[in-house]
Amino acid sequence: MEIEKLFDSQLKEEKFYFSVKEISQKIKHLLDRGFTHLWLEGELNNIKHSQVGNIYLNLVDEDATIKAIIFRDGRSEIDQTFLQEGKKVLVFGRPTFFTRTGEVFFIVKRLEPLGIGKLHRKKEILIERYKHLFDPNLKREIPSFPKKIALVTSLFGAALQDFLKVSENRWGVDILVYPVKVQGEGAHLEIVRAIQEINDYFPEVDLIVITRGGGSLEDLAPFYTEEIILGVRQSRIPVVSAVGHEIDTTLCDLAADKRCPTPSSAAQQILPSKEELSEKLRLLNIKLYQLLELTLSKKEKRIKDLHLAIQAKNPFREIHRIEQKLKDYRLLFFQKISHILNKREGLLTHLKKDLQSLNPLNLIEAKEEKLKHMKMLLFSLSPYNILKRGYSIVKKYPERRTLKSIHEVDEGSLIEVILYEGTLLAKVEKVKSKP
Repeated sequence: MEIEKLFDSQLKEEKFYFSVKEISQKIKHLLDRGFTHLWLEGELNNIKHSQVGNIYLNLVDEDATIKAIIFRDGRSEIDQTFLQEGKKVLVFGRPTFFTRTGEVFFIVKRLEPLGIGKLHRKKEILIERYKHLFDPNLKREIPSFPKKIALVTSLFGAALQDFLKVSENRWGVDILVYPVKVQGEGAHLEIVRAIQEINDYFPEVDLIVITRGGGSLEDLAPFYTEEIILGVRQSRIPVVSAVGHEIDTTLCDLAADKRCPTPSSAAQQILPSKEELSEKLRLLNIKLYQLLELTLSKKEKRIKDLHLAIQAKNPFREIHRIEQKLKDYRLLFFQKISHILNKREGLLTHLKKDLQSLNPLNLIEAKEEKLKHMKMLLFSLSPYNILKRGYSIVKKYPERRTLKSIHEVDEGSLIEVILYEGTLLAKVEKVKSKP
């Protein structure tokens, strides 16, 4: 056993070798470093959808095959309508080595039909070459109220009807329809010739509109040409590009003075709406009236302020003010003098009354008057005055003490009865109480 271990140890020391894992990792490292993302041309073959969501396929040509994979997370970036057996495509991604299975796969990030890929590359080249013609500062101004428009489009497409239908309800304008091919071989040359002839023979045209409906990228190929760029930029008349597509921008769009996404939107954007203009004019009229009213109100206030300022500096106004002030002082002076005189007159009247009240003759007369009053009061209260009315005063005799009760005398006692005209001396025969 020890001999076998020794033998194995000697073999390892004599030979240098890699493990499968090590060589697989080195192959993967070489692929990952040697190839960045790139475009690959090939024909689709053996397309399979796995249960986990990945898509497996082969990219083939006459002499070779390479396996490819579209991961589940990247499927949303792929237009799967192009995933058809035998279809020639351009795919964008990178190759890698799967160490678990020992296979090379191309990881697909984007997929396009073969013609579209070439069109993209052509577009990028032309954009770089003519980027100076796409400068926004070179764009010509689109007239706000065009009188005549030249419509460059196909007579048989929906774009013409869409544009005319929308334009009927908007600003009144003359429309010159210049029929051309908008797809297929030579379409771009017809469009360029139409632009040139409109500039040469219809100088009254205010705006050229190039339009067509939507379509595939291959259908829009005429609008990705060098001739279209130069033809649009060489036009003396402003050009609007209204090619019916949303997701991409053609070279015609970039070169045009204005881009609209659809024929209908082009009619809406370049032709004012009668109703909107009417409403805008109505609002502007209201705003103008309010502005004039505000301006006139400010001017009127300014005039009033100036008038008041002039009046304030008027010498006659100052003289009148001083004169009025003197009148006020004079009135105030007489009011104060009258008040002082009235106060003094009142004081004199009061002193006169006090003096009269202190006059001895007046005091004597007052005393005499009071004495007469008291005499009359005393006389009215005198018992003799009462006796005159038939009453009498009874006194005990000889004490002459006025009797108030029957209990103060006895039978046989002497009493004195005082009458108004004289006095009676009598003897009490009997004392009788009240029943």
